[in-house]
Amino acid sequence: MSNRYHRLKVAVLVTDGFEQAELLEPKKALEAAGATVHILSDKRDSVQGFQHVDKAELLPVDGSLDTARAEEYSAVLLPGGVVNGDALRLMPEARNFVRAVNDAEKPIASICHGGWLLISAGIARGRTVTSWPSLQDDFRNAGSQWVDQEVVSDENFVSSRKPADIPAFNHAFMKLLDEQQRREQRQYPAAAGDETISDAGGETEGKMEEKAEENNAAVRQQTGAPAAPPAHENEAFAVARGESPQSDG
Repeated sequence: MSNRYHRLKVAVLVTDGFEQAELLEPKKALEAAGATVHILSDKRDSVQGFQHVDKAELLPVDGSLDTARAEEYSAVLLPGGVVNGDALRLMPEARNFVRAVNDAEKPIASICHGGWLLISAGIARGRTVTSWPSLQDDFRNAGSQWVDQEVVSDENFVSSRKPADIPAFNHAFMKLLDEQQRREQRQYPAAAGDETISDAGGETEGKMEEKAEENNAAVRQQTGAPAAPPAHENEAFAVARGESPQSDG
């Protein structure tokens, strides 16, 4: 593990029904680069991940959305999952958290249905974004410019469409985090003896970039399959409610 982001703390906002790869793969890349990553949720002990419409892992929760303070974090990650995204956007605590992060001009990374929270928080207007295609009308109605690209960066926003985009998503998010770390170093100079990352550290940062690209290559192999088509969204809601999805036949 490197110390590239040893001063950064990233919040991940989720509830039951998040798309597992869209949380675990960015989390793994961030932690490998030295960042502290906290899963914040309305659930007390653990939160249920999904792989499309199938239940996946239960992940431990690090903190409550009720008590989390945006000023204690350097950035926020918003994984997708239709059930997760639709539920999270209704929570005042989640809306207030991302609104505060945006007011501080800190990085906000959303993927797939995670972008719904940006709309409900009222911070999507005038921004260029991407997401799972079924959200494009919602973004346009909110005053955003929606584009169909694997990753889109717009000031402190970075967004992607689906698990297959995660390597590009991670790379763009980490560029924003590089800027955020330099900003925090200017605001809060390191204590004596505390190692910092600067533009002058060319060879060290180059090696870190190589490691990041290796991680991204592995992710491409693991997430090469496209995300579930829009027809599966109703199935995801059914599974989350403990019902058996009904077939057309």
